[in-house]
Amino acid sequence: MILRADAAGRAPIPPTAPGYWEGLAAGTPGPEVLAALRTARRNRNLLLLRAAHDRHRAERHWSEAVSLLGEVRRVRPDVFADLLGGPEAGAWLARQAQRSWSGRPAPCTADAPVTGLARFAAAAALRAGVDFRIRVPVAEGSTVVLPGLGAAFLPDSGPGTATVVRDRQGAGLVRAGERPVGLDGVTDEGAEAAGGAGTTHGDDGTVWHPLPRVRLADGVAVRLDSLDPLRLGTATQRPPRPLPPAERAAWEQRLAAAWQVLVERHPARAETVAGTLRVVVPLTGERGTGWRSASFGDATGLAALSAIDSPVELAADLVHEGQHSLVYALTDLLTLLDAPPGSRTGVPWSDLPRPPAALLQGAAAFLVTAGFWREERERGSSAAGRPYAHWRRTARTAVASLAARPDWTTADGRRLLDAMGGVLDSWEPRGGT
Repeated sequence: MILRADAAGRAPIPPTAPGYWEGLAAGTPGPEVLAALRTARRNRNLLLLRAAHDRHRAERHWSEAVSLLGEVRRVRPDVFADLLGGPEAGAWLARQAQRSWSGRPAPCTADAPVTGLARFAAAAALRAGVDFRIRVPVAEGSTVVLPGLGAAFLPDSGPGTATVVRDRQGAGLVRAGERPVGLDGVTDEGAEAAGGAGTTHGDDGTVWHPLPRVRLADGVAVRLDSLDPLRLGTATQRPPRPLPPAERAAWEQRLAAAWQVLVERHPARAETVAGTLRVVVPLTGERGTGWRSASFGDATGLAALSAIDSPVELAADLVHEGQHSLVYALTDLLTLLDAPPGSRTGVPWSDLPRPPAALLQGAAAFLVTAGFWREERERGSSAAGRPYAHWRRTARTAVASLAARPDWTTADGRRLLDAMGGVLDSWEPRGGT
């Protein structure tokens, strides 16, 4: 049954365990807490999938995608769990829920619920090595994005249906009776080895672009995603943009250098990043954001990053965005805030009043950013003193602002605030000077 609850849904470590809140506040929660948060996000997404199933089960082709996902869960439950817990699934399922609550229909075939579910089912089956054939409705001049794997750019030949298939002859995408376009690098075993290379061209003009992957260490790899339509949140869709080879290579070098900084100088933080980060969205080429870095509550495990050539600064951004994902996932397990709707307050990083959730997120992320720079300072970096002081002051102000409004936080929220305050206090010189 695809929609049954995950038996691992309960946290392996309870919030009352010693060090639970302190580890979260410091940004080094440990593997048991990381596992609990990943399970919580998977189960949240499973609930959203169940709600989507209740709404769309009578639509044409919906059951076909559900059946294929059920087969993947039976044969490769690890692949099913990984896909469902990924940022791509979280963003897409949240968008379907938002559209349902607002009553707005899908604006085009490419964004229809059946299309999205078919894409996820095909991606899961390809990774699992399951033989299958599934139809994916496509709009005129559209693309077929297989989440976490790549995108097929289709010729502008009008609306229709593409078929994704895997059989003894391999994996491919077929449209309009043409020969299949080979989908290279799409199995679990071959995904990292493919490295984003292997663009293929079909007889009908279809072009397949595998998603680049960067292997940082044994068992640690991230996807470089400029293809997923919801890669920058659920508010607006963005067209897929394959990374040019030179840009892909530059990102591989940047991430490898930043990872080396974390492993050599911040091993506990490297463990957190490895257990959290799954997708990097390059902000180069993404117009209209103005962001240095960003995370999104529906897409835990994703970090949108600017092209920063300083390995230390990029490592700090990875730590910062990873903490955002941890706190977003924590809210799947526990209620931290209970402020009245419309509550706003000033924040030290913006001229505009922000909701309490933004203040809590900022306090948590800037606290671990300060911790990163504090560790850099202790290792002799002359450039670390100023960012450490700035982000420590920012985090302290944010924590104090929330602590001054106890009516905005639950008991668990106050436990997190107390833990963050404890980390900040531990950094003060003895005697308070």
